[in-house]
Amino acid sequence: MDYLYIEKLAGELHSHLRKTRLREVLKGEKELSFLFDKFWLNFYWGNPNALFLGSTPVAKVEFHPFLKLKGSFVKSISLPVTDRVLEFELVKPLPGNRFSRFFLIFELTGKNANLILLNEEREIAFLLRNVESSVRPLAPGDRYRFPPSDKKPFEELQFGKVTPEGVEKKLYKFVAGISPLNSKEIAHLVEELGSLEEAYKRFMELHKKSQTACLYYQNGKPKFLTTFPYKSLSHLELREFSGFQPYSSAWEEFYRKAVEEKRIAALKERIVSRIEKKIEALKGELRELSDLEKLKEEAEKWRRWGELLKYNLHLIKPGQREVKVTDFSTGREETVPLDPSLSPKENLNIIFKKYRKALKRLEFAENRLEEIRNELEGAELLKDTVISKEKAEDLEVFVQKGIREVKVPNFLTFTLPSGKRIFVGRNASENEFLSLKLANPWDIWFHAKEIPGSHVILRLGKGEEPSEEDILLSAAAAAYFSKGRESGKVKVDYTKVKNLKKPPKTHKGFVIYSGEKTISVNPELFRKIAGERAPKGGR
Repeated sequence: MDYLYIEKLAGELHSHLRKTRLREVLKGEKELSFLFDKFWLNFYWGNPNALFLGSTPVAKVEFHPFLKLKGSFVKSISLPVTDRVLEFELVKPLPGNRFSRFFLIFELTGKNANLILLNEEREIAFLLRNVESSVRPLAPGDRYRFPPSDKKPFEELQFGKVTPEGVEKKLYKFVAGISPLNSKEIAHLVEELGSLEEAYKRFMELHKKSQTACLYYQNGKPKFLTTFPYKSLSHLELREFSGFQPYSSAWEEFYRKAVEEKRIAALKERIVSRIEKKIEALKGELRELSDLEKLKEEAEKWRRWGELLKYNLHLIKPGQREVKVTDFSTGREETVPLDPSLSPKENLNIIFKKYRKALKRLEFAENRLEEIRNELEGAELLKDTVISKEKAEDLEVFVQKGIREVKVPNFLTFTLPSGKRIFVGRNASENEFLSLKLANPWDIWFHAKEIPGSHVILRLGKGEEPSEEDILLSAAAAAYFSKGRESGKVKVDYTKVKNLKKPPKTHKGFVIYSGEKTISVNPELFRKIAGERAPKGGR
């Protein structure tokens, strides 16, 4: 952000915040929000920086280092130097008709942006980050110094013969308050007017007279903020802001688009990465358990050896490491390994114990395989949903303890003959999470009418319409996974997910809905697709 835009913003802030009282200070990851009466002043010190008035805070947690400022009044807001530095003078009343003064310094200098709190003697009481520069080191207790600059006012400089190309590439290196973008526009005016002095004069006149903030977009993304329309940017899409708080409004829009979209993209990437790790772990477990035949063969081997040994204990001599016995059902001779330190009966018990363990492993594998498939379906659903979300608050429901844990649902999942997938909640918590957090607005929600049961979601692509068969089978699933399963016919309501609402303070899984249609279906239609998975419907 350049000095000239901050100059306009400073005037706007001064007119709205002067004599207001500081009531609250909140902090986020790289955000601070100051409540001055009814106005929130939001500061973002990431890159690109942002400072704007808004109706809501961008930070959430109370910021204790600034508690001492509560109750202070804004005396003035100014630009003390020709640089991207904004100074707030705050006055706090004290008992006995006394008062104390503080200074808030916003340094809006790109990746080195900072916020510094000064006491009445202009000594540093707090700063977001220490400045370790050899030119201007700053730390708590130091006397504050403004960023150094060797630039000079335009009027104090002498220019020889100039070209538009030279102005664009070099002017900002010498003139105080001028950025590379300003230099480009002045170069455009030099080409038009033929004189650097006339071009600079025209540029500054347009800047001073303008009451409009301009936000330029490149490829649909915010790129530049200016204080009046730049002819050198006429090839870009322009949105102008005027009226109430134009400079704050434009900068807030820039922040929302450029900063939040970048943050959302990074958050998505981190969540998706976690989900993909979970998916890979599940696939690895699936590979390990998927060879059921091998587990069956192992269990059968221990059963057969146990049965053979039971009828041939008399053949075992003390200290034997193996015994050869004949399986009369097949006529084959088999060698059964033994523990020479154990008695024949103890060897028999060991073999049957291994048989029981093999059976348990087989049973576990069969049950776990079904669970893994469901977890994989849930993880894939979660991944698709995270990618489709557009707001940070919509992503926060998927994470716990920061980003270290990701909630991977374990819904029942089924594939319809058309290839469409449906998801079935197994209890009230899953119903709510599935319908209100994971489902897309365009998906279709099903529930048995006026009967306790599972929420069923028919997953669709955006703009996609389901077939009559998809509707029928999804409704049959809602009937099948409900208390009306044993009925011949069950009425099922269905509507788009965007029509669902959860009233405040209602129990888990409870929703109200509108725009619904009702269909009567036989739950048995879904039996073949459901297989052996018993319903566990909740409300």
